[in-house]
Amino acid sequence: MTASRLSRRDLLLTAMLATGGALVGGLAGCGRTDPAPDPTAGSTTPTTTTGAPVVAAGLVETLSGTRPRAAGDPAAAQPALAGFGAAMLRAVVQSDPAASTVISPYSLYSVLAMVRAGADGQTATQLDQLLHLDGEQQGAAMTAVDAGVAAALDSARQAAPDDPDGVLVETADQSWLQRGFDVRPAFLDALASRFGADAVSADFTADPEAVRAAVNGWVAERTRDLIPELFPNGSITDATRVALVNALYLKAAWAKPFRAPVDGDFTTASGEAVTVPVMTSERTVAGVAGSGWRSATIPYLGAGLAMTLLVPDAGTFDATLAGLDAATIAAAAAADTTSAAQWTLTMPTFAIASTPDVQAAAQAGGVTDLFDATTVDLSGIAGAPGDLVVDAFLHQAVISVDEHGTEAAAATGVSIGVTSAAPGEPLVVDRPFLFWIADTTTGAPLFLGTVTDPRS
Repeated sequence: MTASRLSRRDLLLTAMLATGGALVGGLAGCGRTDPAPDPTAGSTTPTTTTGAPVVAAGLVETLSGTRPRAAGDPAAAQPALAGFGAAMLRAVVQSDPAASTVISPYSLYSVLAMVRAGADGQTATQLDQLLHLDGEQQGAAMTAVDAGVAAALDSARQAAPDDPDGVLVETADQSWLQRGFDVRPAFLDALASRFGADAVSADFTADPEAVRAAVNGWVAERTRDLIPELFPNGSITDATRVALVNALYLKAAWAKPFRAPVDGDFTTASGEAVTVPVMTSERTVAGVAGSGWRSATIPYLGAGLAMTLLVPDAGTFDATLAGLDAATIAAAAAADTTSAAQWTLTMPTFAIASTPDVQAAAQAGGVTDLFDATTVDLSGIAGAPGDLVVDAFLHQAVISVDEHGTEAAAATGVSIGVTSAAPGEPLVVDRPFLFWIADTTTGAPLFLGTVTDPRS
């Protein structure tokens, strides 16, 4: 066996008793309520689970209940995740400006915030600047978003009690730790209390490929196989000591389905006129007429989640993307105000799969020490400054949007190694646009992207 669930208490017992052999246990976090928890199941938002029996050196203990998580301020979550997401989106788009792109600010933020829990010195400062919040506030922001998503799920169930799968959002965080590696208890406490994250014992040293397969299998299961391989060959090695992973899955039906798609016109980012499937709303949707752009916010079932489209004026897509920030995202999604416009929306169906270079994006955002063995400080995880360095920072996201609704998934991981209604005015989306999906409580984006050519 190369991997088994390992709780913070197990790690402490292992250090105290100095015993060998596999340890099996669970660190109870936020998770689905399952009758028989998966031995490698991570914490999942927003419901709770009961921990599995812990077996260590002859000691049997049952951990149950939900780890405490700091209450979050919804008002702080949106500017943090939206500002972070806008910066990351701009950076990843630079590598291929003509391609449609999707990322998950939520998933990326979650993993970087978990890394931040073990960072110190300049490494921590750089992460705080990129994440727009300091230290423990980052976990509180994630908790606020999770609460907003939970409220959205409740709204969907109330709106359609006979359709429990009308809106699904599942997210899980998990850490994979080298068996016998001397991880600081404070770091594991932070993962549990701020993120509800499980810890898993793994033997990277003996069989890194088997652990890589296990981590990828965990991600694939939690993204409904939309992301079958997050960690590619060579991203986990016998020098890896810690892997931190987030998986996110969303499937949501529109509150009011669109009409069946028909052929329509779209002008791509390169200026090419193409014919693509387009769908038109049965009822008007609320939106905003901004300076140089118009937006439309389309609610999903229950109205606790919504997709917002931001459509720049013709010829201004690049400038709008360059100026995208948390304030613009908030203003474009403010469709519940009395002054909101009403559009009869026509938009293309689209599907995007992205594997962006988020490591380069993070470095462009000022996080450089994290990937530099000569300056990194992850001593909050283990050892001294310079002993651990991030070997790989990976992200994948997929989204499919049609007349029925949306299905999307994202996963993020790091491997850390030792150094060694009434008719309205038409809004026809026939040119490149931006989009995001957010809960309507915080407005913090779960997914964020660009559509420059709906065919891609």
